[in-house]
Amino acid sequence: MTAGTHQRLPRQTPEAPKTPETPETREPLTRESTSRFVTVDGTRVHYHEAGSGPEVLLCVHGGAPGASGWGNFGTNIAELSRHARVLVVDLPGYGRSDAIELSGGKYRPYADVFAAMLSELGVERASVVGLATGGAVAIAMALHHAERVDRLVLVSSAGGVPLFSTTPSEGQKAIRSYYAGEGPSREKMRAYLRMMMSDPGLVTDELVEERYLESVAGGEERRAGAESAGVPAEPLWQELGRVKVPTLIVWGTENRVQGFDNALFLLRQIPDAQLHLFKRTGLWVPYERASEFTRLVLGFLAEHPAGPAAA
Repeated sequence: MTAGTHQRLPRQTPEAPKTPETPETREPLTRESTSRFVTVDGTRVHYHEAGSGPEVLLCVHGGAPGASGWGNFGTNIAELSRHARVLVVDLPGYGRSDAIELSGGKYRPYADVFAAMLSELGVERASVVGLATGGAVAIAMALHHAERVDRLVLVSSAGGVPLFSTTPSEGQKAIRSYYAGEGPSREKMRAYLRMMMSDPGLVTDELVEERYLESVAGGEERRAGAESAGVPAEPLWQELGRVKVPTLIVWGTENRVQGFDNALFLLRQIPDAQLHLFKRTGLWVPYERASEFTRLVLGFLAEHPAGPAAA
């Protein structure tokens, strides 16, 4: 073919699609359609599952009142599940998962449950996406169950050290006081959500109601999550140098719960890490920056193929 000319090729009749990858053929994912349970060492763990294939993403939510797996990652699961098998868990004591006794810290017990859950589901290894408390749980999995972890995505993660922001932060005070005094209320939940996100327009009446109802469901046992029960946290920051897997750290500069100086500490201490900062974004990056966050995670996974952790 000479330059500047175009040759019309014979038209090929396309084959019918074999997998439901288009909006017309793909069933919409809902909270109920993805709902699953698995029993791990006597503890009933609730999770949401979507997608298939060898790539597995385990998404672990934060520990604030009213948090749950679907609540934190429900806006991301549809797109992520087009590329991987996605498991969005409820922390024990949150959502529909049974509570467990937190002995010796509040991150390792959760990590042990999720490592055993992967075994129960026949999953050898997974990449762990953790938000806030879920990020610290992801770190604990990489430290204590390294054979199960391919990569980490740490979003507004606990487990580091604030370099210049005050402790406790404004957000941590709000979390710890939510069940105190006159107890939980819609007003408290609205105030917390407005503080947690940069754009107050994202705090709708529907979101406040959903998080409030989740925060009061199940009685006192359900309310006594790690963040409000005062369970001491393990000093994971002392062991970050032992995290051997590729790690993506994601933060918002307007995070008033975990300041982005925590992200700088994690970046400095974790050997194979990179950091992405969003301006005009608070703690809840997967919700506030849903499409950008999903593309960022998928790009990171593509650039760092799954495999055994470095020795």
